[in-house]
Amino acid sequence: MAGVLCSLGVMAQEDTLSVRQNNEVIELGRSVALDTKEMTGAISVTSNLSHKNSIKPSNQLFGTLPGLAVLQKAGTVWENGATLYIRGNGSSSSNSPLVLVDGFERSIDELSSEEIESVSVLKDAVATSLYGIRGANGVILVKTKRGTVGAPKITFSYEFNMATPKRLPEFADGYTYATALNEAMRNDGLAPRYSNTELDAFKNQTYPGVYPNVDWLDESLRDMSYGDNVNFTAQGGSKFVRYYTMLNFLDNRGILKPTSDNDGYSTQLKYTRLNIRTNLDITVTPTTTVQLNLLGNFTEHNRPGESTDNIFSALFQVPSGAFPVKTDRGIWGGTTNYSNNPVALISGRGYARSQTRAMYADVHMKQDLSAILPGWTAGFKVGIDNTASYWDNNTKNFGYESASVDLATGEKSYSTLRNEGTLGFSKSVGSVATHFNLEFYTNYIKQWNKHSLNATLLYSMDKAKTKSQNSGRAFMDIVGSAHYAYNNRYLVDFSLSGSASSILDPDDRWGIFPAIGAGWILSEEDFMQRDWLNLLKVRASYGISGRADYSVNLFQDIYGSGNSFYFQNATNVPASSSGMKYTQMGIDGLTYEKSHKLNVGIDFRAWNKLSVTLDAFYDHRTDILVSNGGSISQIFGMSVPKINNGVVDNKGVEASFAWDDKIGNVKYHLGGQFTFARNKIKNQNEEYRPYDYLKRTGNSLNQIYGYEVVGIYKSQDEIDNRGVEQLLGNVRPGDLMFKDQNGDNKIDAYDEVPLGYNATCPEIYYSFDLGLEYKGFGVYALFQGVGNYSKVLNTASIYRPIVSNNTISTYYWENRWSETNPNGTLPRLTYSGSDNNYNTNSMWVTDASFLKLRTLELYYNFPTRLLKKTGFLAGVKVFARGHDLFCLDGIDLRDPESIGAEHPTMTQYAFGFNLSF
Repeated sequence: MAGVLCSLGVMAQEDTLSVRQNNEVIELGRSVALDTKEMTGAISVTSNLSHKNSIKPSNQLFGTLPGLAVLQKAGTVWENGATLYIRGNGSSSSNSPLVLVDGFERSIDELSSEEIESVSVLKDAVATSLYGIRGANGVILVKTKRGTVGAPKITFSYEFNMATPKRLPEFADGYTYATALNEAMRNDGLAPRYSNTELDAFKNQTYPGVYPNVDWLDESLRDMSYGDNVNFTAQGGSKFVRYYTMLNFLDNRGILKPTSDNDGYSTQLKYTRLNIRTNLDITVTPTTTVQLNLLGNFTEHNRPGESTDNIFSALFQVPSGAFPVKTDRGIWGGTTNYSNNPVALISGRGYARSQTRAMYADVHMKQDLSAILPGWTAGFKVGIDNTASYWDNNTKNFGYESASVDLATGEKSYSTLRNEGTLGFSKSVGSVATHFNLEFYTNYIKQWNKHSLNATLLYSMDKAKTKSQNSGRAFMDIVGSAHYAYNNRYLVDFSLSGSASSILDPDDRWGIFPAIGAGWILSEEDFMQRDWLNLLKVRASYGISGRADYSVNLFQDIYGSGNSFYFQNATNVPASSSGMKYTQMGIDGLTYEKSHKLNVGIDFRAWNKLSVTLDAFYDHRTDILVSNGGSISQIFGMSVPKINNGVVDNKGVEASFAWDDKIGNVKYHLGGQFTFARNKIKNQNEEYRPYDYLKRTGNSLNQIYGYEVVGIYKSQDEIDNRGVEQLLGNVRPGDLMFKDQNGDNKIDAYDEVPLGYNATCPEIYYSFDLGLEYKGFGVYALFQGVGNYSKVLNTASIYRPIVSNNTISTYYWENRWSETNPNGTLPRLTYSGSDNNYNTNSMWVTDASFLKLRTLELYYNFPTRLLKKTGFLAGVKVFARGHDLFCLDGIDLRDPESIGAEHPTMTQYAFGFNLSF
């Protein structure tokens, strides 16, 4: 099936199981569409998106498309769209794929889940060379739903959502924190902060207003967020006009707790979005068709006057015993070290509100010219997008004070550290962006005898601009492609594009991107004819695509304001005069990256039930823009421009399978996919390094480097007698012991080695799903995991306690080295910090591999015979869904996809119904 996977084989719109269709037509964009049976490229397609509705539709793609790695992001619901990679990473610069919605560059996250018909991933050169200078990182095509000929089909659905934070950390109570702080200061040779009497006050909570025990997470976060998703669609039409219309409204109310303390406004993390779509297909004449697409997108989010990042940074920093939420006088608590009372940041800083309005409009006119030449068509497409965001800030400073007590007399005193501010107002235009697309194309299809030909010639222009200075960029493409088949079994694809970008030097903006693919459908040969064999095809492709999404003006020399110079004036008195200076040296010969892609694949289908696709790929990326500083002496005096001489090889394999069958009244599905992609830096203009193990060249992109831990120093004698001097900082008992890699009896920067795998994109990405349906009752589950993936554990307070006024996690407290726990597995506590313990080393580089239950759905479709009695209902489905229900991994304390001091990822639950009329 030419590398095409329709994940659940496919799941029908109503989520009932159905067997895969043998032949489908796939659109490659650029006005090119081919029968999947005859494709020679590596393309994955899924329409199995109905098992999850998401505020950000990119979060529906986990494990659905082979070759596409989808990584979850933490953050509020309006900023947690997934990170997408196609076949791993091939560049030291951006690896983001090109995303097109209905043929135009737009974000998938601006859509609603309901309006998406299918998502395709283009991975090899035959497909990506069509996109010239923007195709190197792969292409994702999103197709929205369209009208059909027939009576109106109306659907209404409602979904209630709840979500709980995943793996919130457990921090020490006030007494434990105070004890830990004292221990850390003693370890540093400092006097302890708290006396035994004060420790007793923490332990016994004698004066909770001065020696408190505050659970900041419990005070600041509630157990669940809540949301609604309401959707209405109408679809139908005649042979002259077909329509698809949709109205989608969703909202989400976040997990902050103290949000209703102020009259007139809330400080909750709230998000609302309204999407209105109309897609029209109009038959103007028997030979002329017009498609009109229009999407209006209106969003609003509300948050506290303090940023979400700062709120969660405070939750991960402020100790339980630092100060109370409010003092006994009802004033926000704080100290000279802590002005970031987490509850006050949520409740006492006012609020901020943002609105975004977007309009996406495009028209596609197609003219059949068969009267002139049979099989000839031509057309044009025009797209105009406009987005703008507006900010209202209603913020203030909260007043706070510190409290103290005379433990002998019990007399309390208070010190005002800041007075309460007044609520101020400001407004601003956050962003304004316009995007214009124009495309002209002509297509010729001809079949004669045993031959068939499908050829396309296209011109396109893409211009985008935001309100900031020097932000405009434009792309231009001239594309030709041809698909030839002989006797339905011997296949050849050829594409050639000339592509230019305004980002490049005006004298060198064009690039040429050829590609060729070949295929052999063995199942059409007489010697392979079998009743059970539906398809057996081998295919291969090779070609070049490019990437040039750099910053603007990199090829220009730029001058800016310089320092003052002294000159003699008319009276021979030195006088200061400002000057100019060289602030950027232009990149000489700036060019685009070139991705040389080779792909070999096999497609197999049998018994109308089983489908298997296997691919092996090799991507040789050249002319990557890399630093040139390693080859120029620092005596040069300014930043050296980058140079296009980076080289990276990326290679791997993909496999996918699906089995769909029906036994009696039971329909079932089994499916899975596996992708392995490993890259290697071949050249990056690396500076000289005296030892091979120090060299970055030859290892993966974003490889982690650090020191190899061989133990923990348990005594001063062990430090003195080891015979290896650790020069990273003052060494004390309880510090980490590192391996001397070069045998010079010193631990310094020359002893860093590669640790684990890269921390950006896992080398292994896999999933498996299963579905079962019996007389309307159904269950569907999707598991997704990654391997060969590493993370650096450096989260404040969890792995970096006490330093920088951080609190301490229960995990660290229980596992630390101390004089009373000499077998502790974590380094000693320190107040002043430690270059020995809190650098990048093998203790903190951990395996981040995981397996998650991404989706579990239980549903029931009411019988048609029962619905007919109502006279108006065509379908009723009720469902319950869970997303990210569990995770198997080795980190445990945090979600392996979100280990930082940030808004947590969420386990989601949804309950709803779908009605069709």
